[in-house]
Amino acid sequence: MLASRQLRGIAQSRALGSASLGVRRMATVGDSPLDRKQNIWEENNFINYKKMSENLAVVRQRLNRPLAYAEKILYSHLDDPHGQDIERGVSYLRLRPDRVACQDATAQMAILQFMSAGMPSVANPTTVHCDHLIEAQIGGAKDLERAISINKEVYDFLASACAKYNIGFWKPGSGIIHQILLENYAFPGGLLIGTDSHTPNAGGLGMCAIGVGGADAVDVMANLPWELKAPKVIGVKLTGKMSGWTTPKDIILKVAGITTVKGGTGAIMEYHGPGTETISCTGMATICNMGAEIGATTSVFPFNDRMYDYLSATKRKDIGDFARTYAKELREDQGVEYDQLIEINLSELEPHINGPFTPDLATPISKFSAAVKANNWPEELKVGLIGSCTNSSYEDMSRAAAIARDALDHGLKSKAVFTVTPGSEQVRATIERDGQLQTFEEYGGVVLANACGPCIGQWDRRDVKKGEANSIISSYNRNFTGRNDGNPATHSFVASPDLVVAMTVAGSLHFNPLTDKLKDKDGNEFMLAEPTGHALPALGYDPGQDTYQAPPADRATVSVAVSPSSDRLQVLSPFAPWDGKDATDLPILIKCKGKTTTDHISMAGPWLKYRGHLDNISNNMLIGAINEANGEANKVKNFTTGEFDAVPAVARDYKKKGIKWVVIGDWNYGEGSSREHAALEPRHLGGLAIITRSFARIHETNLKKQGMLPLTFSDPADYDKIKPDDKVDILCTELEVGKPVTMVVHPKDGKPFEIKLSQTFNASQIEWFKNGSALNTMAKKNAA
Repeated sequence: MLASRQLRGIAQSRALGSASLGVRRMATVGDSPLDRKQNIWEENNFINYKKMSENLAVVRQRLNRPLAYAEKILYSHLDDPHGQDIERGVSYLRLRPDRVACQDATAQMAILQFMSAGMPSVANPTTVHCDHLIEAQIGGAKDLERAISINKEVYDFLASACAKYNIGFWKPGSGIIHQILLENYAFPGGLLIGTDSHTPNAGGLGMCAIGVGGADAVDVMANLPWELKAPKVIGVKLTGKMSGWTTPKDIILKVAGITTVKGGTGAIMEYHGPGTETISCTGMATICNMGAEIGATTSVFPFNDRMYDYLSATKRKDIGDFARTYAKELREDQGVEYDQLIEINLSELEPHINGPFTPDLATPISKFSAAVKANNWPEELKVGLIGSCTNSSYEDMSRAAAIARDALDHGLKSKAVFTVTPGSEQVRATIERDGQLQTFEEYGGVVLANACGPCIGQWDRRDVKKGEANSIISSYNRNFTGRNDGNPATHSFVASPDLVVAMTVAGSLHFNPLTDKLKDKDGNEFMLAEPTGHALPALGYDPGQDTYQAPPADRATVSVAVSPSSDRLQVLSPFAPWDGKDATDLPILIKCKGKTTTDHISMAGPWLKYRGHLDNISNNMLIGAINEANGEANKVKNFTTGEFDAVPAVARDYKKKGIKWVVIGDWNYGEGSSREHAALEPRHLGGLAIITRSFARIHETNLKKQGMLPLTFSDPADYDKIKPDDKVDILCTELEVGKPVTMVVHPKDGKPFEIKLSQTFNASQIEWFKNGSALNTMAKKNAA
């Protein structure tokens, strides 16, 4: 929607004109007297709503229909609004995002790829945020100190690379990427891509923020148009007003229960209706953040006064004023038609708890105790965790602290282990100043570092043994098997911070704070008061410690060193191009049974330290996937030896022997994180194709970017016809836009038969496959 580009090279861009950037131009101060700086950190990046209006006028004339707000953002960021084919769910849009953001785990690979492109600087505003590599162990300060020591090589690489390539760098301890973006960079109507699946958090400020793999980020960093299949738009109409124990988190927990984990795939969730006016900006961000759990491309709220208040509180009142000038275009058109409509009356919405093992198993609090008993879930609550990128706002913390204070006033402390993860240094410093942090500590809480921590498995948990069934509840967003603590027997539930704290007071999953009484220190019964809090701090935000590193004025002398002997970082070598032939007699490395998330394909936790070293991290490829042949994880048969071994070991053996292989997957394969390592690893270890019933959006794109074939059974029932010891032929020469590809199956005992496989490649993506990867394609064009 908004042209926002860096000012250097303006003369060149004007000389090249539309030949270099389609019909879009770099925004400059001179283009419009209404330009505003994007943020306080960057001098030369501007918001240009004038250009938004011009692009929208072109698209409106062509489509001649009311537009959803999500459409307005996307279509006004088109590389060519005059010529772009536009059809929801069909067309591939070529877009010009305003910004790129990378977290430290994915930034390593993204920057390594960008370095191979040979450019002196990123072409679009980019930031890197150090939040993923800090393990929760003892407490905030000591954990941060330990992480800086352990990850020094990676942090030094990122800091020097950011300085070299004109990238803003947020140091360890600054906070979680999504909170930093909301506090500093998000703005209404903007388009941002981020190398993390919860990037949609910025939708709470009316921004279209989309999670992508690192290769997509590299495209935008290198000033190439970014491709996205035109999403459908699912409308969520909110009426009424929340009260009592109901929070914004309960809205998305309810929506997840309605749509399931794959219900939002290929669509943007667009919230609208009078209920949106009653939710705080950070509450809206919570809802958008967890839209990733239903597979949505992103989620977005229309610009309103709550966003204006948040912009003002975070020193961006001028952007709020600017947005008000163009407010008509920062919301849906009257009469817009959504592809699907969900309606929720907030006045009737009950608090929810979702889980275990999946974020879409939604249970209202009134029915949760019965569900615990019926399903034989462990009743004792072992750990309660609040914070994370989803729920660590000032409002979240002040409401949670009010509950903790209520318990303390009755002589009670947490019966469960209780942890608090501030989302940013700004939030941590502010709640320290205003007393909430002290309340949590009095209550028995451990305050962790301003980082992702247990939410992504960065948790050195020691209170239970691996394999021991237990229950934990968090205000996080994702609760797949083993995700938080690496223990597959941990029953992880997701709820609002309010319910998490209330549950820790009782120490039991059967407790319902809306109806149940507790006993104080003297044995007297009482009920917890309904939580209260403030959306914004009355005294303003305390920024805390300065943790931002701006790129230096002189970048020519900055060097980026990667040691050849490093086990953390590895310079990438190009993948081999396609040989132009059909692939025959391929073994099935593994036939995955059931849910196969990116956590199953490329685990996080202790493996995060290898995110910059492709060969080392490939040792975790598919070790969490369940093999249909034996019902076990990380145990597959090597057809050349007849022996069972770990999945990566068998893949390496096949690669050594020159044998390509395929993976067979179930529904929504690759759901969860945006991590492109889940696509890089199978490519690196010699895989050719991943064949599934269906894919999660980001993972499918990531596979294409790395030169692999993501294919789906045209008839999903054909999944059941494949046996793990079958061999297959993939007729790669049939790969054409819109046409199926034939797979010939050779059963171990029986006659060969054919199965049709569907694919979503467009013409440029087919070139990625032919050239070996999207990066190879970019290098080939640059060389020409």
